[in-house]
Amino acid sequence: MSALLSLHIIVCSLGYLLFGITCVIAFVYLKRERAIKTKAFRLGEGFRWSLHDLDRSLFVSLALGFVAMGLGLIMGIAFQGAKDGMVDLTSPRILFPAVIWLFYLLILSFRLTTGLRGKIPSYMAVYGFHAVVMSFVLEFYLATT
Repeated sequence: MSALLSLHIIVCSLGYLLFGITCVIAFVYLKRERAIKTKAFRLGEGFRWSLHDLDRSLFVSLALGFVAMGLGLIMGIAFQGAKDGMVDLTSPRILFPAVIWLFYLLILSFRLTTGLRGKIPSYMAVYGFHAVVMSFVLEFYLATT
């Protein structure tokens, strides 16, 4: 039982970490795009990644975080079912991460179905990470009460 809980914690933490990396990549993308638009950069600046590379990295980290969070949610639900004998899907410990997972599903589906790239998914990733942080803080608060 504790092995499943440990694996659940590791996988969910990996998902949160990957969403944080996605936020950093999105922030760099937005800053770089603004610098290019306003012509506020020098050619010899030495920035290694193009906007295309940043956008591709954003998609990969988002997809990996989405998979890790999905697996973590499944393991958490299985752990709660094994521990309590029933699963309460309205529990904030399941509801908050599920809403975050659905938000990232929305970003991925927009990108895959409409070809949405660049600025809008970057803003969505930054706002999504703010929701991740709020969810994490609320989960920590609920765990201590």
